[in-house]
This record gives sequence, C-alpha cells and structure tokens, in this order.
Amino acid sequence: MKVNLALSFLMISFLFVTSMAAQDNDVITGTIEGAPFKVVVPENWDSGKVFFHVHGWRPADAPHVADFDPDDPFYRAILEEGWAIGRTAFLKNGVDHNAHTKALYDLKYWIEENTGSVQKLIMEGESTAGTLMLRIAEQNPDLADGVIAKGAFISFEDETHDSYLKASPRIPAILMSNLTELEGPLAYVTKAQSAATVPALRPLMRVGHVNVNWVERLAALEAMNLWLDTGSFEPITDGTREVPARETGTVLQDNTIKNRVININPFYGNAFLGFHPAELEEFGLKYGDDFIIEVHGRKWRVYYGQSYGDVPIGDWVAFPAANDTILLARNHRSAVETAKLMTGDPVNIIRLEN
Repeated sequence: MKVNLALSFLMISFLFVTSMAAQDNDVITGTIEGAPFKVVVPENWDSGKVFFHVHGWRPADAPHVADFDPDDPFYRAILEEGWAIGRTAFLKNGVDHNAHTKALYDLKYWIEENTGSVQKLIMEGESTAGTLMLRIAEQNPDLADGVIAKGAFISFEDETHDSYLKASPRIPAILMSNLTELEGPLAYVTKAQSAATVPALRPLMRVGHVNVNWVERLAALEAMNLWLDTGSFEPITDGTREVPARETGTVLQDNTIKNRVININPFYGNAFLGFHPAELEEFGLKYGDDFIIEVHGRKWRVYYGQSYGDVPIGDWVAFPAANDTILLARNHRSAVETAKLMTGDPVNIIRLEN
C-alpha cells in the first residue's frame, strides 16, 4: 500500500497539537485522522534522522494513547545523538496492518511538513508490529530506510494470516528474537538469502517474548544506522547486552524480601518490581518455585518462571526481565488492575516454607 503525499495531507483532520520544552526537546502531541501521535524533536534539530517505535497488539480496552518517556535511557540516548522520535497509537487498538501502515505514512508526512525534512527513518516494531516491520520492508520500501523487528510472528503458509510474510525484504531489516521464538526469524533470514536485501539476525540469549533491554535496543539501532551509512552489516550477531548495575534498595526481613513497583505497563497490565533476579536466587527461589506476593495487605500465589506462557491463562507468574528487574504478570489478564498497582507501591515477596 502506498499513500499519495498530497492526499495524505488532505485527510489529516482535526489536528490538535501541543508543544512544550522538555530538557531542550520539543514535545508535540496531537491526532491525525483520529490516530493519537507523539513526536519529540531535539533542540535545533537539523540531522533529518527520525526513529519510530511501533507498538504491537493491544487489547481493545487498553488505553488508546501514543506515549513514551523521553527520559527513558534509550530515548534519552538517541535524542542526544540527534534523532527525532515519533510514535502513533493508530486509529484503534488491535491488529490491522494496512491501517497501521497508513498511520505511519501519515506521521512521517506530518513530521516533514511541520518539523523538517526526513533524511533517514528507522522504525522498530515489537511482537505483531515486528511482523508489520517486515511487511513494510517487503511491500512499502519507500516508507522507511531500515526496520528492526523484535519478536516478530512469522508464517509462510496462509496468505490471509496476519503473520504471513514472503521473506522478500527490499530494505535493510534486523530481526531480534529471544531464544524461545528464534525458529521463525531464523527461517525468515534463511529463506530471504536471495532477497533484494538480505536481512540480519540478532538473537538474544535469554527466553521470553520481546524480553529486550534498552542497551540491546540501542546496539541494534546503532547497527542499523551503520548499515545504512556504510552498506556493511553482520548477517548474524549476538544481540545480548547487559544493563548497567543499579542499587535495588531490596530489604530482607525473616522470610520476606521487600521492594517497590518501579514501573507498570498500562497496556498489558504488567508490573516491573525493583528486585534484581540474583536477589531472588540468594533468597532461595529457583525456577519452578511458588511464592507469595503481598501488595496493599492482599496476597496472591505466584509461579516463578521464565515467561508468560509458563502458567495457565489467568494465573500469576513472575520472571526475570532483560533490564534485571522482576516482571510480575497474570497470563492474558491484568496484574496491575487486579492488585491496584501503581509505580512506587511497596511489594513483599514471601517465601513458602516446605
């Protein structure tokens, strides 16, 4: 699908934009044809470099917002390197590759019209949006210069399926995947060896789905940028990186360790807890154990695993996240809503005695 530039601008309606200075960056929010967007532009931006983060499937009742934190280490780093950042929430939640592609065209054209010429656009998508990135690389090479697909769902059989791909990218594409889901990306790269542009694979040496930290995202972006500038790339690279060490603030008291919620994901209902995975190991917990989580005086039994799918739908699970925290979730349910979690809430992990 290709969208004519002039027609795209005619279709942009009821655009409301707010702009504010934030640490020398210009933060712009608004809507394009009902699709919320957010753009952050560095002060005196003239590099023409633009980065889009594209979110994956969200439940229909999840917040319909295009938001990211410019103070996140990843975004802060690329803003300092002169990248403008854009994000769209699309017209609605769910999966609609055609509509989502159009929204990305619209956002690109809006930036060109309102902030400056886009000389280089790299897009990063995760999960179903990882599939969208590869679809764009195959069908819409004029939209982006390069794409990074994290945890993409890939199918070569059913052309009507959302994850169907031909393995025929026409622009540089990097596929990042955890070990659990490496089969699909590996098959894609293998099948695409005769494509117009051969893709690159960056496996992450941990299990999970889109279990990626900000250092790994930054390294992938730098690799893509180098590829576009020099034409040089590594076909297969270990994408695993460690995050800097941090003070956790964990307190041990009898059979309980105490910390806080340090972040929540309002779209999927997951919470990141301040414990370091090594602290749970020192506490005596190992994969396959159960423990009690206590929040606001209420308690739930939690399975300590490695990914969401380790438990039946609705059950509680916790596992190490790539950013060296502990992710607390309910499989296909909202842990945040169930436990009324907010950033900063005290959380206790209680060991079950045999």
